[in-house]
Amino acid sequence: MTASLITLMVLSVVVYFISKMNWKLGTIVNFLVGLFSMFYVFTLKIGFSETIVLFGQKLYFEWTDVSFYFSMVSLMVIVAIMFFSIRWLETQRYRAAFNMFVLMVTAGSLGVFMAADLITLYIFWEIAVLSSLLVVPMGKEEAKRAAVVYAVMSAVGTYAFLYGAFLIYQRYGTFRISSVVQSMVNDTSTGFKLAVFLLLSLAGIAKSGIFPLHTWIRKTYALSPDAFSSILSGQLSKLGNYIFTLVIAVVPSLKVFSDLIVYSNVPLPNYLLITLGNISIVIGTLMAIKQDDMKMLMAFSSVANGGYILVGLGTMDPLGFEGGMFHIFNHAVASAVIFMAFAGVIYRTKTSKISEMGGLIHKMPITFLAYLFSIISLAGIPPMSGFISKWMIYQALVRKGMFITAFVAFFGSIGSFLYVFRPLAGVFLGQLPKKYREVREAPVVMLVPMALLVLVSFFLGVWPFPVLQTIENIRMDLGVATSFKIVDRENWLIRGFAGSWNTVLVFSLFLTGFVVAYILYSLFPRARKVDLMAPHREEGTPLNVYTGGEFIYSPDLYHYNTNFYAGFERMYRNHPSWEGITSAIGKLFHDIGEWFHRWFFASSASVYTFWVVATLLLIFWVRW
Repeated sequence: MTASLITLMVLSVVVYFISKMNWKLGTIVNFLVGLFSMFYVFTLKIGFSETIVLFGQKLYFEWTDVSFYFSMVSLMVIVAIMFFSIRWLETQRYRAAFNMFVLMVTAGSLGVFMAADLITLYIFWEIAVLSSLLVVPMGKEEAKRAAVVYAVMSAVGTYAFLYGAFLIYQRYGTFRISSVVQSMVNDTSTGFKLAVFLLLSLAGIAKSGIFPLHTWIRKTYALSPDAFSSILSGQLSKLGNYIFTLVIAVVPSLKVFSDLIVYSNVPLPNYLLITLGNISIVIGTLMAIKQDDMKMLMAFSSVANGGYILVGLGTMDPLGFEGGMFHIFNHAVASAVIFMAFAGVIYRTKTSKISEMGGLIHKMPITFLAYLFSIISLAGIPPMSGFISKWMIYQALVRKGMFITAFVAFFGSIGSFLYVFRPLAGVFLGQLPKKYREVREAPVVMLVPMALLVLVSFFLGVWPFPVLQTIENIRMDLGVATSFKIVDRENWLIRGFAGSWNTVLVFSLFLTGFVVAYILYSLFPRARKVDLMAPHREEGTPLNVYTGGEFIYSPDLYHYNTNFYAGFERMYRNHPSWEGITSAIGKLFHDIGEWFHRWFFASSASVYTFWVVATLLLIFWVRW
């Protein structure tokens, strides 16, 4: 297990030199290494553990159901991007470095999931985060500033985690997660346990882009290399989700904070995280709706979906926990495909602005279908797998009587219909601008990983039991409401408290409806396309009747993709901006720094002399 991690890190350097000689060969080798890693995780036996000694410090590794699940999700996304990059990477300048750091991200992420102690987790966390940090500036010119913000936010979470880990060691004398769990259950100091919970959670909040540490996501996702945005959203954010799983379930919050139950068997610390999840859903949804840049739109969507995951996990309800865990999978797949679809569009059009595009369904139909099916899953519409995870979370919230949170979750789903429709209509539907008439479909190498991930999402919408069974095993191992069984594989059912969901039956109904609609469409006359600018009459009817008496001379001007939801956006146009608040705080510190520089580090010798004398006099006065 440890040998595989070391091999991955060594191979990342090898891939760098191969890519320097032939970037395409290096990318293919990268993909093959990632593919082998995916097969390798299926060969590891649950419960297998290893210990190595590094600079006198023991590092512990263990392969659990949680490790397997998160590794599987991560590798599925990363391997897809590696294959996608075989063609896409030709648009990049730093190809060799990109390949190396993507493989380092892979090694770091797997190390996090395999870690059995907090120091090992921290080391591999840093490897994954620092590697990703070095990829971000490879994007657009403004990406360097976004990378700085990303670094600061990551540092906040990382140092909070490290501080929490050392507090644990100071009190319990160990970093081993299994030992820490038992010690925290037996500890009677609520204040200490709450402090550790919040410090460790801060790392997950920062990495997942949960409010209030979400401000880095918008520009980082938007300005990073297009394919790497898929990894940021679909894979790296899952490191934060793993931390949430660790602090909420692996360290059993229901037992640790049994004296802090506030409502419906949910402890106060969990409620705090659920509240942050609620705020993230609202902010992510409202901000996504008003974005004209399609990558920024999906960045805010990731904030909202991170909120869903946190809400589900925080309930510690069997349905909520499994729904949150399944949504980790569904969001990883859907967001990866959507960002790849956007990367394909940008590859051909050289822009990410929705208002500059339109009609690309005629030129890029497969990319359109990949985007369409992915947003169906992301918005939680059957028969795609995204519906199932949201349905489970809703069931848990209603059963627990958490109606405000349930309302927020429903609001987020309705809002997701709005924001995913904006690129659908603005980029793919409507008139095709003249400048894109020669645009072609994305290369086949870029289409294949999109198609495969869409098929995975579709298959799991019909037959989700392989993944749900793994999640149920995790829930049973962690002791989350072990008396309730959700997965009924024999009867094709997902059991809830207010009813059951028969996935095969629902799919059959959808398929029947589609077939009936297609038959009706084929039997009856189809709509005719009318040339609105034709100067002649047809059957005595002037063609301008179709346009209300107006004459259209330039069809490109009438594509409705600017100010798409102007009426809705007007309702919260002057909303308070958390990003504006953080920018104002940053400017305040910058101004203070400028003031100190001006008064203490001026180039004038007389100023230096004054401060030296003043300091000496102060020292003598204090000593006297």
